[in-house]
Formats: sequence, structure tokens, C-alpha cells
Amino acid sequence: MKRVAILLTLLLTLAACKDNKPTYSLSGQYGSGGDTLYIFGLDSRHNRLDTLLTDKSGEFFYRLSTDTLVPLTLVMPDGKMHPLYAEPNVEASFESNSEGKIIVKGGEVQKLYDRIAANIDSEKGRTKREDIIDRFIAAHPMSEINIHLLQQYFIEIPDAKNPFIRTRLDKLGGTLQDNDYLANIGVKTSTKNSNIVHKAFPEFTLTASDGKEVTRNDFIGKYTIVTFWASWDSLSVAHLKELSKIARNNSDEEFALLNISLDHDTAAWRRCLEKDTIEGSNICDAQLWDNCIVKEFNIEKLPFSLQMNPYMRIDRFGVIANDNFDAEIDSLILKHAKDEKRKEQRRVKKEQKIRVATKKDKEDIIKRGGLKSVKDVSPQNKIIK
Repeated sequence: MKRVAILLTLLLTLAACKDNKPTYSLSGQYGSGGDTLYIFGLDSRHNRLDTLLTDKSGEFFYRLSTDTLVPLTLVMPDGKMHPLYAEPNVEASFESNSEGKIIVKGGEVQKLYDRIAANIDSEKGRTKREDIIDRFIAAHPMSEINIHLLQQYFIEIPDAKNPFIRTRLDKLGGTLQDNDYLANIGVKTSTKNSNIVHKAFPEFTLTASDGKEVTRNDFIGKYTIVTFWASWDSLSVAHLKELSKIARNNSDEEFALLNISLDHDTAAWRRCLEKDTIEGSNICDAQLWDNCIVKEFNIEKLPFSLQMNPYMRIDRFGVIANDNFDAEIDSLILKHAKDEKRKEQRRVKKEQKIRVATKKDKEDIIKRGGLKSVKDVSPQNKIIK
């Protein structure tokens, strides 16, 4: 009996410890309401994308259970990104000033990052900026801040150079070099297109083969394969034929193809589209290898494909079109649909809570939302749509 009592006590203690796991929280306000922000991690400590919806007054709240420091990235609706450092038992606050500058307060690591980032951004010359970063790495070789510094100023930039990245990686402390994000970058810096994963696809406005303008926004919300090809390259044509088969099996609302041709002879390009029935948005500006997007990704070989997520960020490059890839796309679309369904369920649940609020509660909500009247409150204290 005594042993049973000890076991029960131990189980209760463990349960209490689990319930009291330290948390990091972030609260703030952005825009006038109804905006969507995202938070993603850079490694296995937080390997998912979290969605934050602002309420009618633009306020949002985020909480993460963690007993260790977790580096995160906050993505704003306009595409701007800001590093976050989720420290246990820290309540951080967010604000965006009149100049659009993001300010996050809370936690010693966050404070140190903001200070070093301000010093870097105060310098206009690239060499001086890199000197500041190199001095920081030398003084803090084990700091998690180095992950974001390398990401922002060496990895996710248009003219990223592998030797520059390798040099800085070699100066980091041993445990930081084992970080899975940096380790992955370390492996990929030995190849040509190594620094483009997680990048946002650049803004563009181009004319498609049907004469309609195509922009990056046309592909938001879909899994998109961007392929660089040419009608004179037989491998390119075969690759696009396989992708076209996959496109026919999926809804245009879920999956899309963006095919950017490096043809100089636009007549030959159009003949190829008609002959081989190439699906998707087909674009050719007759700039060949001087196309601005081709230069952006340092493309030297055709065909070359990028897999974009619904937020138009690069998930991977070097896509191979086959039966397995078709199944992968189906799985990704299903997962995204579930995520969107959960988001909608949260929205509906929130509206239901407001709908049954008392008149006093409604007036309080109106005050917080900056509204002017309570005419939408019925005699039964329910909101009339």
C-alpha cells in the first residue's frame, strides 16, 4: 500500500510538472484588424508554421510552451520578417511604429539581437556590416543570434556567396554547428543553388501566352511548381509533360504551374506549347539567361524547378516529376486543407462567442474595436448580421 501511495505521488508530481511547463508569449497590435501573421522556426525545435489572426482592433496573441530557447521568425502580411527569441517564462510585446519599424521587447537574447541588428543597419557599406557580424561571432560563437545573422545577411540575399557563408559557419561554436538548419546550409553550400530554400519568390508582373498579366499574388494559396525551361531542350519538354499530367489531376485552386521559358524565338516557344499541351501559366520574355528571375536563382542548367508553398516561399529545388511526386503533392494539399479548416473553425468559434455576448460585453468589444455604435445588438443581446 505504501508503494502504491508513493507511485501515485510521483505520478501527480510529474503531471504537475508537465502542466507547469514554461511558456513564451508574444502580444501586440498590427494594422487595423483582420490581418494574418505567421511564425516559423528554423530547426527541429519548432518545425512548423503557426498562423496568427488579428482581431477587429488589430490585436494578436501567441504562446509557445518551451523549456529552452527557440529561435523563430515572425512574418508580416507585407512580407517583412523579424527574428524572435522564445525564451522560457518571457512575456514579449510587439509593436510597429509609424515608420514601419518592428519593435519586440522581452527577453535578454531578444534585447541583444536588437542591439546588434541596430548597429549593423546603421552602416551603409556591406564591408562594415560584415565586420560587425564577424566581431559578434568572434565574441559570441555559441549564440543562437548567429543563426539569424547568417540567414539575414549572408544566406537569404540575392547575391549570396557560398565561400562567405562557409567562412562564418566554420567560426561558430561546435554545438551551434550541429544545429540542423545550419548543418543543412553547410551541406548545401557546396552546390550551386544552395541558398534559396525558405526564400520568398520575388515579386513579378509578366505577360503569359494567353496575353493576360501574371503576378506572384496569383499563386498565393496554392502549391506551385516554377519551372525554367526552353522549347529547344528535350529534357525540359519531357519534364513539363510529366508536370502537366500532375496538374490535370489537381484543382487549379490547390496546385499550379508557372513555366518560365528561356526561349529567344517566341514563335518556336508557342508552337511547342500547342504541340505538347503544356499546362500552367506560360511566360517568355525572350531575355534568355538575362531574365531577372533566372539571375536571382543563379540558374545555369535546364530544366530547373522550384517547389513553392502556399505562401510563395521555396520548399525545395530540383523537383523531379514522377508518380511519387504526384503523391507528395496530394499529401501536401491535404495537409494545407486541414490547416485552413482548423483556421476557419477557430474563426467561427470566435464569432459564436461574440454572437452570444451580453449587451455590456458587446459595448466593451465595440470600445476595444474602435467602433461607433451598438445598433447591431438585438433586444435579445445577440448580434444581428
